[in-house]
Amino acid sequence: MRRTLIANLRCPATGEALHLEATRLDGDEVLEGRLAADSGRSYAIRDGIASFVDATVLESQTVESFRQKWATHDYYREHTHRFYTDWYLQRYGFLDLAGLRAAMQGVRFALDAGTGAGRDAINLADSSDAVVFAVDTAWDALSNCRRRGQSERVEFLHADIHALPFPDGFLDFVNCDQVIHHTPDPRMAFEALSRKLRRGGDICCYVYRKKAAVREFTDDYVRDKIRALPVKEALKVCEPITKLGRSLASLKITVDVEEDIPLLGIKKGPIDLQRFFHWNVLKCFWNDEFDFFTNNVVNFDWYHPENCHRFEPSEFRAWFAQGWEIQAWDVQEAGISCRARKT
Repeated sequence: MRRTLIANLRCPATGEALHLEATRLDGDEVLEGRLAADSGRSYAIRDGIASFVDATVLESQTVESFRQKWATHDYYREHTHRFYTDWYLQRYGFLDLAGLRAAMQGVRFALDAGTGAGRDAINLADSSDAVVFAVDTAWDALSNCRRRGQSERVEFLHADIHALPFPDGFLDFVNCDQVIHHTPDPRMAFEALSRKLRRGGDICCYVYRKKAAVREFTDDYVRDKIRALPVKEALKVCEPITKLGRSLASLKITVDVEEDIPLLGIKKGPIDLQRFFHWNVLKCFWNDEFDFFTNNVVNFDWYHPENCHRFEPSEFRAWFAQGWEIQAWDVQEAGISCRARKT
């Protein structure tokens, strides 16, 4: 972590300023040491990453699930970059990287909350002059990112969304994409993020959408069966589901649902057979652009974490009813995306 950025950080418990006690430096980069507050609290820095996560948070099944995920799949960012970057830009109304650059003009400090493989953090840094704080509770995600390289303006922090090491109103831009639904209380996590964003700043946030009735039942059934399994065992259990997705996709068959089935939440119209199963029966993700392991990790990522909240569009939109001006709103089968400005 860079010494020049430490003045911007605060003790997440008390809000106090932090001072550096470094034990290993590389120029401006602090590789080992600790950040200390006058109250006596301190936060270790190791491998260039400051850690603010309370030990009780690390006990969460969901946090441990993602830690093991990122420890297992260390090439996810490169392998999925094009697909997820394009999807991100469309959902939030940026359309392309030029649109993202235009929206990021004037941003000094940005946050990527739940950075995972670091894709969004790097895209934000490459599209702006901002310092981007990439935060995650999964240490392995952050260490993978540092090892695989990143923009010099991305700063990785081991921190919890609910207890961020920034003053209130400090951030100009907050990104929390495909993350907040994995927190114990997503609305509370959203409020915690909002406090750190200045008035006039933008937030990009995505939540899972509630699915058709049979799909919801299957999701909860599978999750209940595998959430206690170690990651390698859970990945093995998911393999037949992923193979089913691959087989259905290879058929390239379109079925025509003649009319809505409201009782089951099934929509009328033509739909690819694999997509019909995926949205209405069970998540059996398959993308020909990804290798088998990555497709399987996408399915595992849905079924294994204990915290996996889903929302109706109206429930999510209510988060922005007061104090926000919506800039972009996108509703898809998978989830709901909103870019909003704090007023």
